[in-house]
Amino acid sequence: MNRRLGRFLRSSVGRMRALSCGGILALSLGAVALLQAACTKEEPYTKETFVMGTKAWVTIAGAKSEDAERAALAVFREMYRIESVMSNWKSSSEVSRLNAQSQGKPFAVSRELFSLIDSSFYYSERTFGAFDVTVRPLVTLWGFEGGSAARLPTDAEIGGAMALIGYGKATLDPSAPAITLPPGMEIDLAGIAKGYAVDRCAAALRERGIANAFVNLGGNIFAMGSAPGERGWPIGIRDPRGGANAVGTIMLKDEAVATSGNYENFVDIDGKRYGHIIDPRTGRPIDAVLSVTVVAPTGLESDALSTGFFVLGPERSKDAVASLRRVKALFAVEEGGEVAYIQVGDFGGTLRLSDATVLRVQ
Repeated sequence: MNRRLGRFLRSSVGRMRALSCGGILALSLGAVALLQAACTKEEPYTKETFVMGTKAWVTIAGAKSEDAERAALAVFREMYRIESVMSNWKSSSEVSRLNAQSQGKPFAVSRELFSLIDSSFYYSERTFGAFDVTVRPLVTLWGFEGGSAARLPTDAEIGGAMALIGYGKATLDPSAPAITLPPGMEIDLAGIAKGYAVDRCAAALRERGIANAFVNLGGNIFAMGSAPGERGWPIGIRDPRGGANAVGTIMLKDEAVATSGNYENFVDIDGKRYGHIIDPRTGRPIDAVLSVTVVAPTGLESDALSTGFFVLGPERSKDAVASLRRVKALFAVEEGGEVAYIQVGDFGGTLRLSDATVLRVQ
């Protein structure tokens, strides 16, 4: 094991575990998955940082250490740049200025931000409104992202917040480009920006001649090429009840994956737990499924769809999957006190679950 990776493992006790060579090396990826890479003589280069409010890292295989170092730094620069454009936590970011200054008037934005918001609205349509980047008033009402919820919101409060959301109420002018938000509406890109960022990081790696790499940004993952000795990058599926162990793997190659679940981000109100994923159509948190893992050609797509599918559930998500290319999803649901898994879409033999799990195909 190289020194950099060794230091990273030792500094993250409780979040990752190392098995002996001849087995696998497993790295915890926060809320979504576990990266597993075979122990081989060819040691990948790994570098980490903290950005967009979460841990991020890149693993590069098959490159000289100095080339890998330069490529990793380029990846992190791209992450920080995107954060400066799309973070709601930074008042100077472009999306924060859009939220503050549009208020019923056209606000000129960069082509990049326009394109991402336009894509967000596309996936709102594809998920029948279950994914909506205008949901921020509800998110804060329920005590997330800077909000405070010492009690349950009233029906009137929920109705008031819902009057401020709805992607169809915004106006996009591609010729300027400019976006007009009705007064009180705010764009929140938390459900898509990290996925977009890993796409941009993968592009930065390709520009520098890197063919085999793994980018993780808070559990939003893009896998390029293959890990040493593998047919791709085996991604472990985390226990949807919040445990650290993997319950299976997905072999990923030149694809992205993202997982949505409520086991890490929630609030307790009057002794009951409410998760952070809110149905913009009802104004209330969703708890019908434990988690959903989405594999798609791009990080942007897997990120947006994992939220949308979590809200829709497996039955309604079938229609969305049927209309999208190379998208598949794995739902974890509770049945009789046990966890069962429902597969939507064709994983083509890349999905492996442990013997203890129950799998149904929709």
